Amino acid sequence: MTYRSPKEKKQRRAVRLRTLAIVLAGFVILTLLDFPLLHIFYMGDDRSIEHHDWYRFLRILGFLGTWAAIGFVFILHDRNRHRGAAVFLSALTSGALAELAKLIFARERPVEGNQIQEGWYHFRGMFSGFADGSNLGLPSSHAAVAFGGCLMLAAFIPNSQRFLILLALGCAITRMLTGAHFATDIYLGAIIGWQVALLYTKLTPQRYTAI
Repeated sequence: MTYRSPKEKKQRRAVRLRTLAIVLAGFVILTLLDFPLLHIFYMGDDRSIEHHDWYRFLRILGFLGTWAAIGFVFILHDRNRHRGAAVFLSALTSGALAELAKLIFARERPVEGNQIQEGWYHFRGMFSGFADGSNLGLPSSHAAVAFGGCLMLAAFIPNSQRFLILLALGCAITRMLTGAHFATDIYLGAIIGWQVALLYTKLTPQRYTAI
């Protein structure tokens, strides 16, 4: 990255540091709220919510196949084919990084056997997820995929940004309703999706041109 002047370089560094401080502060705050929020959102052993169409619609935004279909449709309607590919790749990369991070952090999901686990967080030990990757929750790969795809699509269709962010957030909340994740799980997943989408945005022309 090139800078026009030392002042601009200093300003951009200050922006990055401020953004990092805000992100870290958000994680700390949600850490304090994780268990209260879990008790508010978790539906217990009542799984009927999973049969509602609105729940299925939101959750499927965290499914990679959804973004493969959306990316394909985008390719069909945009002369610059690589932008549709970027939508899919942003979701794919976000989900892959989230899955990798799960194996590294190895923090278990908050609920096991329809019961909230006793005590505080349950960590198995750094990198132990590579030996056993079951029931790990930090970060949420559904949230990462949803935010990675939605924010990438929003970069190409700016007028849809607020709506797409709400959809991604809705997907993230569905993961809390069933006790699959803490708020910090989906927060970190969203951060991953945001950063990946930001990277692809810098690499991809943004102007949308319909066929």
